[in-house]
Amino acid sequence: MDETEARTVFLVRALEETADGPAPLLTPAEGRQASEVVRAGLPKPGRTLRHQEWSERFVVQRAQRLLQDALARRPGLRGLVERPALFPLAQVLVAALGFAAGFASDALANPHRINLLSAPLLGVVAWNWLLALLWLVSRVLPRRPRRHARGLAGLLGGLAAWPARWRRGGLALAGRFGRTWAHAAAPLWHARIRATLHLGAASVALGLLAYVFARALPNEFSVGWESQLIKTPEGAHQLLGLLFLPVSSLPGLPGVAPFTLEEITRMHHWAGSNAALADRWLLMLSALLVLGVALPRLLLWGWQSHRARRLARRFPLDLADPYFARLVADGSGQRWRLVVWPYALALDAARTAALAGQATEVLGGGETALTVQPGLAYGDAPQAAARRPAATEGELMACAALLSLSATPEAETHGAFLQRLAQSLGPQLLVLLDAGAFTARLGRGERLREREALWREFLRPLGLQRVHVVDLGA
Repeated sequence: MDETEARTVFLVRALEETADGPAPLLTPAEGRQASEVVRAGLPKPGRTLRHQEWSERFVVQRAQRLLQDALARRPGLRGLVERPALFPLAQVLVAALGFAAGFASDALANPHRINLLSAPLLGVVAWNWLLALLWLVSRVLPRRPRRHARGLAGLLGGLAAWPARWRRGGLALAGRFGRTWAHAAAPLWHARIRATLHLGAASVALGLLAYVFARALPNEFSVGWESQLIKTPEGAHQLLGLLFLPVSSLPGLPGVAPFTLEEITRMHHWAGSNAALADRWLLMLSALLVLGVALPRLLLWGWQSHRARRLARRFPLDLADPYFARLVADGSGQRWRLVVWPYALALDAARTAALAGQATEVLGGGETALTVQPGLAYGDAPQAAARRPAATEGELMACAALLSLSATPEAETHGAFLQRLAQSLGPQLLVLLDAGAFTARLGRGERLREREALWREFLRPLGLQRVHVVDLGA
């Protein structure tokens, strides 16, 4: 599935999810008919096609068929499917602006002479070093789950809905499509944004270097230094030694030995500089900007561009999403199996029967079977809850944690249990909150909504967004 096919799938999803409006473009009957036609034209999963491949083909072909019906009623929807050519133009613009900024920065800061303590040079190198340090720190420290749709990619992804927002009656549809597409395409948008930023950073360094060579070509210049903050040669020597450390420490690179304290002293206020020192500084500057900034940034730009192209060619569709899971289950004729891990909650026969009756609603429809794993008591070590049963042929498995809504969520107990399950079973873990005991005691008023909001706020940092409230009785 490529990016264009994915946009088609998510647009049809938005059309079906807004089908309860006054003038729907697609009806549930048309959706069922499209599923039957596409299913009849595909071989059964597991014979000539793997289930993942069959599922993607089924979802794409069904969406393409339904989109043709919708386009016949509203041709303007085509603008939502066509991928906007935003990033190629953005990369060219950012590269040009970055090069111009780098070229002009040193000219504005040092219009008449070359300063060893040039603010643009120090700024470019310090900024790239700071980002590299933050990246290394992020690799070491624990990372919180990303909420793509709320970040920069979500903001830009939402712009995909704007071509149709002006059309009458298309605001709700375009808004829903923009939100779901922003969330699904966030990895692709992140790769494109990072590639653009890396290219811009490399262009700034190359522009700064181009300005220095442009001045060196028609002129023979001398280098020196002065500073209101660094008044002693020792301070300038330490700063320049740190600045050029990445290139001066490279073996086999002649002419980039760091300046000595005596040379720094002679160059103070351009008093004792000469052409040899200028040539040496020019070589050191070129090596620093090319090897320390431009080359790493260009390599990262190439990697992120390759990643973006790969994601655009092979769009990662989350088939565990309830909408797609229901389509695939209905289309393939397979049934769901909901596997539940209870925590601090006793399931008797009545509660198990109530959960089995609500499992179909939780998973979005289709035939559903229920499997209850051995429960854990409050405070038990969560390591015992890491065993995932093997899926049987003809079944789609969904995993869920079952907790009581009456309990106050605690990071040391409930949080540890849920983190262990999420690590073992994946981020698509469902969280079922039993409100039976809570509603029997306090009813279904404002207190219930407050408790549900408390649990959702507790689960959000854990990356668990698929939360359902069930009622298993008192």
